[in-house]
Amino acid sequence: MLDTVRRTIADYQMLAPGEPVLCALSGGADSTALLRALLALGYPVRAYHLNHCLRGQEAERDEAFCRALCGALGVPLTAERVDIRGEAARSGQSIETAARRVRYTRLAALAQGGKIATAHTADDQIETMLFHLARGTGPRGLAGIPPVRGQIIRPLIEVERADIEAYLAALGQVFVIDSTNQTDDYTRNRIRHGVVPLLREINPALSDAAARLGRLLRQDDACLTEQARDLTDAAAEGEGAWRVSVLRAAHPAIRSRALRRLAAVCGVPARDFAAVHVRSLEQLLETDDPSAVCSLPYGYRAWREYELLRISRAEMPAPLVEVLLSVPFAGAVWDGRVRLCIRQLEKNEVFYKTFNTFCVDCGTISFGTLCVRPRRTGDRLRLTANGGSRSLKKLMIDRRIPRQRRAQLAVIADENGPIAVQDIGMDIARAPQGGARIEIKIEG
Repeated sequence: MLDTVRRTIADYQMLAPGEPVLCALSGGADSTALLRALLALGYPVRAYHLNHCLRGQEAERDEAFCRALCGALGVPLTAERVDIRGEAARSGQSIETAARRVRYTRLAALAQGGKIATAHTADDQIETMLFHLARGTGPRGLAGIPPVRGQIIRPLIEVERADIEAYLAALGQVFVIDSTNQTDDYTRNRIRHGVVPLLREINPALSDAAARLGRLLRQDDACLTEQARDLTDAAAEGEGAWRVSVLRAAHPAIRSRALRRLAAVCGVPARDFAAVHVRSLEQLLETDDPSAVCSLPYGYRAWREYELLRISRAEMPAPLVEVLLSVPFAGAVWDGRVRLCIRQLEKNEVFYKTFNTFCVDCGTISFGTLCVRPRRTGDRLRLTANGGSRSLKKLMIDRRIPRQRRAQLAVIADENGPIAVQDIGMDIARAPQGGARIEIKIEG
């Protein structure tokens, strides 16, 4: 067994010679063998034990065993107790998920950036691959447990449980047994007790076959992930936006990984980003609706802005209200989203037209009802002398203004309707006719 562990550490560059390592220790056969093997190979080892407070006296027995074992071996031990059942209730997670989260969080804090060794074995690898296969997975899930993930290393990942028990027997080393592993109440246990033995009858070298498959899948995934990174970089169009045409043209194997990556870049937790969300994003790329939207985990959403795909946390802006205006006026409205400057022009003052700056004839304005407001159903503008009036909705579509932004644009209006609309233009009927004029400038 030690030769396999030594080779695994070298093959995956888990540890440098003499590098300190923190060992996750439960007291079971696997973690006890891991601790003994790391010591036998000359690595400076510390151990960590988490009492989940789930199994009563059995949990107390496990903690006492770990303390005695580390004391006998001269290994520094940190043992902690956490009410995992209570933590699961507070977080809304399952007991298994809460236990895993707490365990890895505490290990990372104690390791302070150093390596953490966990006792996953070749048998765990097979069970995980079958578990993912049964629940539905892609190549990454079918690859099983990675030998190295960040600071986490798994030196026993190519060692079978039978070899571990033989190694401990040769040392005369006892270990504790978790009674929950003996029942078939859990899916993993049913796979362990029922499925894996049948597969080993078909192929006694099942562990080697699973390890080989995992290596090949991880190798392919690494290559495709690198290409996906290049694709997202090529499609990037500013922060949080990607060109639809570039993503749509990519091979599906690369595109799906690129979509996962850009979701992660925008803050969507990867652990809860599933295949169904990838499919939703792909539908956004393919749809003819230039304003389509889909929901993502944790309140995030993705949407089309014509030829751009955007992802962000779905924060609904406060509804915009009508604000009466006076002349002159200079200031921000709607919590600073829009800034307005309205002033009267001198008789002979030259007006310089710029984007979102309008010159309006005072005789066309009902100043008592002059306001800024969001668009309303039925709003229309006539932009040119030769053209007819058109609805704001059609004008916004023509200008390719994203649906999400249309309700946020400022409409300067009075009781007779819109005077000028941000990013659209001014009604030609309000144009100067030789009398007094005001200048309206919209920023935002």
